[in-house]
Amino acid sequence: MSELTEPLVKTKTFTVMGIRIRTSNVAGDADVKIPAVYSRFYKEDIPKQMEVLRKFDPLFGVYFNYASDENGAYDFLLGYAVEPDANPLPGMEKVEIVPQNGRYFQIQPGAPEEVVPKFWAEIWNHPEIPKIRTYQMDWEEYSEAGIRVFLSTK
Repeated sequence: MSELTEPLVKTKTFTVMGIRIRTSNVAGDADVKIPAVYSRFYKEDIPKQMEVLRKFDPLFGVYFNYASDENGAYDFLLGYAVEPDANPLPGMEKVEIVPQNGRYFQIQPGAPEEVVPKFWAEIWNHPEIPKIRTYQMDWEEYSEAGIRVFLSTK
């Protein structure tokens, strides 16, 4: 990813329900906590629990409530889009994704536990992207079509 070629888009409002944690990119924090959320998500069979609530299929990993930038604390929620008035299931929370400007990036095919951290490392080290990020709400979408990431940007 050398050039920034992704077009700027405006998102629509949607709501995601799932498991939420507070973390940071300090070594030993997000790299441990986020995989643990995925493990719990599947161990507790959350996809089955949410089957009737799911509005559309992609699994979302949402990053929000940034304290500052990629170096500060943030919230991470793993879940599915639901109707805004859906009641959270026990142990889950909802977050409303508000309209914002940003860009979608398609991640190269591969095992998510390998390609997603590699993608984020490229974002943090990219010469242009850190300068245009707004740290509002970012998310990963996991679907049959692959993995794509939305970054809130100017």
